Amino acid sequence: MRHLPSLAPLCLCLGCAPDLREDRPADSAPQDTDTGGLITDGETRTLTVNATAVDVWVYLSLSDGALVSPADPLQDDSWHLALQRYNLAVNGGVSGAREVEVAPVEGHELDGLTAAPADGWRTDLADADGDGVPEYALGDWYEYDATTHVLTPADRIYALCDGAGACFKLSIEGYYDEVGTPAMVGLRWAPLPPR
Repeated sequence: MRHLPSLAPLCLCLGCAPDLREDRPADSAPQDTDTGGLITDGETRTLTVNATAVDVWVYLSLSDGALVSPADPLQDDSWHLALQRYNLAVNGGVSGAREVEVAPVEGHELDGLTAAPADGWRTDLADADGDGVPEYALGDWYEYDATTHVLTPADRIYALCDGAGACFKLSIEGYYDEVGTPAMVGLRWAPLPPR
C-alpha cells in the first residue's frame, strides 16, 4: 500500500499522453471551425457561423453559401452579411458598397415568404446615438433577457436585396451552439425573386 502514492504521478502522466491511434485525424488537418457546415435542402441553405472573435468580422456570401475574405470590405462586393459576435452588418450604407438593404417581415416563416416586401427597406447607417456603433439594419434581430443575459432571435425574418438585384429571405435561427457557446450564429436563407 505504501507504493500507491508513488504511482499517482505516473498515472497522471499516462492519462495526459496524446492519442496515437491511426484512426484519429491529425491535429494539423483542416478543421471546419468557422461554419459548422453548410447544409443545402433544395434552394434553402443553413449555416452556423463562428462569430466568436471580438475583433474580427466574418464575411458571408449568400449567393455562394461561403465565407469570404475581402481585402477591403468597404469596397468589396463579394459579401452580403458580416458577423462579429451579436453584430450583423450588411454590405450597404456605411458598411459596404454592394447596396444591400433589408426589410423585416413579421408573421412569416421562411418557407412562406415568396416575394420581397414593397416597403420597410433599410441599410446600415452611421452611429446616431453616440455609442460608437453604426445603426445596423439587422440590429433588431434579437431579444435580450437582462435577467439571464441570453439573446434569442426575434420572431421575424428578413428580406435582403443587393444593388445588382439579387434577393434572399433570411432567418436568424440562433446565437448559441449545442453546448451553449455564444456567437455561433445559425442562419437559414433562400433566394427570392428580384423586387
